[in-house]
Amino acid sequence: MEKNTNEIDVRKIMRLVQEHWWWFALSVAFFVLLGTAYYLRKAPKWTTDASVMLRQKEGSGTSFDALSMLGISGNTAAEDEVIVLSSRGLLYQAIDALNIWDASTKRGGLRWESEFRNPALTIEYLALTEDAQVNAFTVKVKPTKKGYKVKTKMGFFHRSTLRVSDLSAPIETGVGTLLIHANRPLSSDTTYRVAHARRESVVAGYQKNISVTLFKKESNIIKLTTTSPNPERDKALLYQIIEQYNLNALVDKNMLATNTAAFIDERLAIITKELGEAEMAVSDYKEKNKIADIGTQAQLFLHASSAEQKALAEIETQLSLVEYIDEFLRDETKRNSLIPSNIGVTDASLSSGLSEYNAMQLQRMRILRTATDDNPVIEQLNAQLASMRQNIMETIGSVRESLKIRQRSLLAQDSKYNRQIQDAPEQEREYVRVVRQQAIKERLYIYLYEKREENALMLAATTMPAKILDMPQRDIRSKSPRLSKLLFLCILLGLMIPGGILYLYVLLNDTIDDAKDFERRINAPMLAQLVQNSRNAHIAIREGESTVSAELFRLMRTNLRFVMPAEVKNPVMLVTSCINGDGKSYVSSNLALSLAILGKKVVLVGMDIRKPMLATYFGLSNKGHLTDYLAEPSVTLDEIIVPSGEHKNLDLIPCGTVPPNPAELLQSERVDDLFKELRKRYDYIVVDTAPVALVSDTYQLDRIADLSLFVCRYKYTPSEMIDYINTLIEQKKMHNVACVLNGVKGLRAGYGYGGQKK
Repeated sequence: MEKNTNEIDVRKIMRLVQEHWWWFALSVAFFVLLGTAYYLRKAPKWTTDASVMLRQKEGSGTSFDALSMLGISGNTAAEDEVIVLSSRGLLYQAIDALNIWDASTKRGGLRWESEFRNPALTIEYLALTEDAQVNAFTVKVKPTKKGYKVKTKMGFFHRSTLRVSDLSAPIETGVGTLLIHANRPLSSDTTYRVAHARRESVVAGYQKNISVTLFKKESNIIKLTTTSPNPERDKALLYQIIEQYNLNALVDKNMLATNTAAFIDERLAIITKELGEAEMAVSDYKEKNKIADIGTQAQLFLHASSAEQKALAEIETQLSLVEYIDEFLRDETKRNSLIPSNIGVTDASLSSGLSEYNAMQLQRMRILRTATDDNPVIEQLNAQLASMRQNIMETIGSVRESLKIRQRSLLAQDSKYNRQIQDAPEQEREYVRVVRQQAIKERLYIYLYEKREENALMLAATTMPAKILDMPQRDIRSKSPRLSKLLFLCILLGLMIPGGILYLYVLLNDTIDDAKDFERRINAPMLAQLVQNSRNAHIAIREGESTVSAELFRLMRTNLRFVMPAEVKNPVMLVTSCINGDGKSYVSSNLALSLAILGKKVVLVGMDIRKPMLATYFGLSNKGHLTDYLAEPSVTLDEIIVPSGEHKNLDLIPCGTVPPNPAELLQSERVDDLFKELRKRYDYIVVDTAPVALVSDTYQLDRIADLSLFVCRYKYTPSEMIDYINTLIEQKKMHNVACVLNGVKGLRAGYGYGGQKK
């Protein structure tokens, strides 16, 4: 029955951890020290945030409600403003307003502490080198007894140091000519640093750290967040971004109102002149014709102010406004100007077109603050504006034609009035005409004057488009790194790295490195676990010794009776291994010696005839002996048996000269005759054989063996050899197999014998 080899051996894992505990201790100590040093050197970072609410424009809520009713969620206008708030141009204006292009810090202990409100140093860059104009660099100033030490650093290799007695004069440094201003007395035990970079790089650095997001997808609330070691600067920067956003929005709004005011003033000047001429015409007519009683003329004029006349005057007013706008559109000098749209045009399609055109023109102006005319977005907007301009002009033509149709209709209705005054004297008819022209001009004048006042009120309004809900504030819970969290991560990292190394070792190591795992996986009895011989000698057991190695061989000798069949007398035991170097000759030699010490007559036969080693281990000659006996029938058994020299009860049969045909010799009948005779003379026959995974010699000796003892070596024998041995047992190529694990480290023999020597 096969043993389960897929279960996790927790005991093996704990043993590896226990054996290498000092790895974990050193690793944890190293990373804790590294984390502590990092914490002491690294300035803590804080999160600063602010939130604003966009004021909805008139009518915008209705459109959003309509979209929601149609199942379309989202707030496109707010999403556009998120892009505006996070734009480089707006951030550039905020940084420039705060003048934080250079980062000033001072050394405080192991850390560099930021200076924002009152930096100790201000540097004028009189003339920078070509490299310094495109690369970031730092300037350090350290007060000394004799003046100041000024260091500049640009990149990894470019460094310079110079000493000056005074900071009032320009200094020639490695990055160019600098003029350093000390804004306050400098402390002699502090180093001051100023970091300078290109403005584009500074803006990109701030932009990377600032996050602008909608509080909710369908809301008008926008949240601004940034994280850095300088929360005071962050609060000022976020507030300045909001201020610049509001200021730009007001500029955009006032630009339209200002443009409209200029348009109204221009037209009002024309109408004023025309109204003056009309009034002068009435006065001249009255004076010329000596009209004193104007009662009849007044009655005629009141009659002319009927509903038809009022409507006709309104149409004439609208025609004048449309003509004004048409003239404005055809003026090439005003192609990129805003069209006056709030002057009272009553046509809905024209008014809508003017509003859309102005919105796109404002968008173009906003983008042009941070882009050039050849930008693809600007070119696309120019094309759209030209198309919209053409559409507006066509709409103006349609509106003009419609107004003229209505005007002709009203004039036809007014013919009745004209017939009524036909019979009036010529003098009265002419008087009514000039008075009516005066009334039309006066009405248009009053209308434009009212619009100018409305536009002035709109221009004076200062309602901010973004209302601050939460002022920029540091989040006291956002400090990073936290010491407790950092130490926990360091400890975790200190445990994970040696653990990972051990895990890789287990994955890459394919040798037998666990005695319990070996015993669990092998499908054969386990006779003993042998430790490394403390004397590093081939012979580990001698009579009267009680070392750990000797005791373990005695234990193996005792365990033999549990695996040896009871009916077997004078057993033959094959000692083999899977590969070279497992220690089979060491085990066979000391096993035979332990049996001899017990008082048994033992012979150790060297049948690893391809690589004989027993004679060398016992200091004997390797000429003659077993191979001569197997090859020459004339050689007798007594001629090949020699005393071991280690114990009187132990004899050896060395292998002898390596033959050219070892496989044929082992299959000969002389081998069977040899062991029949040895069984008669000895109580135990121990045979040192060849490795089974390399040659087939040992398989041929299975016919004369009563026990096959496999020797595996700790952290040497590949673990796949366990499956190889199990396969041999399943296929019954060798019978009555037992195992020994050799060279185990850290094993201790019990019963009070461990470590004792004689």
